Amino acid sequence: MADKETKLKKSHKPFKERISSFKAKAKHQFIYWYSFNKQKIPMIFILLGTFFFTAFLDFEIQGTSIKLLSHIDAIRDLSLSTRNNIAGFLLFTMYMASLLQVFNSFSFGKKRAPFTLYLMTFVTMIAVAATFVYAQTFFLEEIARPSYTITQSAITAMTTVIIGSVFFIIGTIFAWIYVDWKYVKEKE
Repeated sequence: MADKETKLKKSHKPFKERISSFKAKAKHQFIYWYSFNKQKIPMIFILLGTFFFTAFLDFEIQGTSIKLLSHIDAIRDLSLSTRNNIAGFLLFTMYMASLLQVFNSFSFGKKRAPFTLYLMTFVTMIAVAATFVYAQTFFLEEIARPSYTITQSAITAMTTVIIGSVFFIIGTIFAWIYVDWKYVKEKE
């Protein structure tokens, strides 16, 4: 019986040793993944940004109480003025920029070409500028029309596009880090 207990104690590593071996394995796996996939990091951040730009459009599931009021509701609350039209156009611009960024990021993840980087940077600047003006539209409406207050749907709309823009900026910064400046397009 004593032999069985000593064998059991010897076969099990102490908790600290198991944790340190887990950390070492995780670190090794991360280094291995990073060495082969670092050029895909911008794509991951761009996809997260695109998710925040596009996934939070207003929706309601019929027959349930699940409802998300965001962009459309916030734009509808604006007065029938140019700000209403501008906010709608800016939302469309941000959606088109995010869809273009998806294709840019996939292309960059595959080839890391400088042209794709320049295009990605340009589209990111457009999306960030559109986000800034889109958020500013609600504050200008509050100044121009005292009866208007920024609603929860406007706050949700502004928050999601700002988070999406931050992910676009982070993805673009990583793209500048991982670009292949010696890229030469091969003729087929």
